[in-house]
Amino acid sequence: MEEFEKTLSRQQAAIEAERCLYCYDAPCQAKCPAHVPVPEFIQSIRSGNLHGARTLLQTSHPFIETCGRICPEETFCQSVCTRSKIDAPLRIRELHRFVTDSTDPSDRMELSEATGGRVAIVGAGPAGLACARELRVRGFSCDVFEARQVGGVPSQEVSTHRYPHEVDEREVRFLTSTFAAHVRIERVVDLKPLAADYDAVFVATGLPSESDMNVEGTQLVGVHHARELLRKMKAGTISGAGNRVGVIGGGNVAIEVASMLREEDPTRDVTVVYRRGIKELKAFKREIEEATALGVTYQFLAIPDKVVGNQHVEGLQVTQAHLCEEDESGRCRFEPLPGSSFTIPLDTVVVAIGQRVDEGVFPGLARSDSGLISIGENMETSMPGVYAGGDAVHGAQTVVEAVRDGKKAAEQIAAFVAGGK
Repeated sequence: MEEFEKTLSRQQAAIEAERCLYCYDAPCQAKCPAHVPVPEFIQSIRSGNLHGARTLLQTSHPFIETCGRICPEETFCQSVCTRSKIDAPLRIRELHRFVTDSTDPSDRMELSEATGGRVAIVGAGPAGLACARELRVRGFSCDVFEARQVGGVPSQEVSTHRYPHEVDEREVRFLTSTFAAHVRIERVVDLKPLAADYDAVFVATGLPSESDMNVEGTQLVGVHHARELLRKMKAGTISGAGNRVGVIGGGNVAIEVASMLREEDPTRDVTVVYRRGIKELKAFKREIEEATALGVTYQFLAIPDKVVGNQHVEGLQVTQAHLCEEDESGRCRFEPLPGSSFTIPLDTVVVAIGQRVDEGVFPGLARSDSGLISIGENMETSMPGVYAGGDAVHGAQTVVEAVRDGKKAAEQIAAFVAGGK
């Protein structure tokens, strides 16, 4: 599958790098959760030192290949670029991608002998591998445990038109071969044995389960969960979706699965059904634009009432909504319009209304009311020596926010182990 976006040419990158104002306070760097030294790596591009630019990126951020492609720059670095006060913000993420696509990740960081202690990392997504990288740099030995596929959500669920297999494999292979002592494909359900065998444990299992829709008809043949389909399609398996698909939800997962279903079959009708309006969509702007370019359509202000059908899906009954005052999240609340129900003819319904943790694992860990793992300011859980971060603690996050948690957890774990010796 051909990528939507092309890498900048050397000439384009040089011209874009010249636009940087090299702000002394670098608001772009402060806004980046991983604190990538943006002005410095752009200055390296400007001087033609791409190896130096990669070193700067790689030192601050383990998932540089991933974030060069899928980081929502409009939310982070580019949203505060000073250049936008003159004309337009720098294309920071695209410059980042130019560096990673133009240099070789096999240039390994020099690592000291692993004498700092042994740490178990539960979950091999961005938070877990970022923690493993930071701890190995500090001299620790890390064993990584993963129930599914190493790499987490980007590897398992992001479409190849945004994140190609070869890029994913190159980055994950580099991280695991360089910074993990062992990688074990194993589902961990109890942390007590790991806590006894290792100096510390970091839990970064993400949100493996999906939220269900509390309406009639979800048991019909043709109703699917979004992430289940994403994993199938990313693995190269036919989704099994029909010709008229309704995707319920307005977040990044909903838009991602709608895009991949259109990629799989461009003749298929795919409609995103959302109970609010276009301004309230939680998905990132670039993902919405790409989905629209692929032919995804939208049914806004539609509240799902029930999935219609006998044994198989035949449609989705919805009620029209109108928007009211804003709620605590800043989005407009929605209310149904009486007598406005109608049915959208469909043969497949995809539920993409949220994700949740697996509450059947890790007995003894304190959790919030929503089931997320509770941590203190130092990221330690209710079990001494066990730390947690990423989606399992905060809910759905971006890759760069997960990286931030992994880096911070490594710092706290290093201090904990040092204090116990």
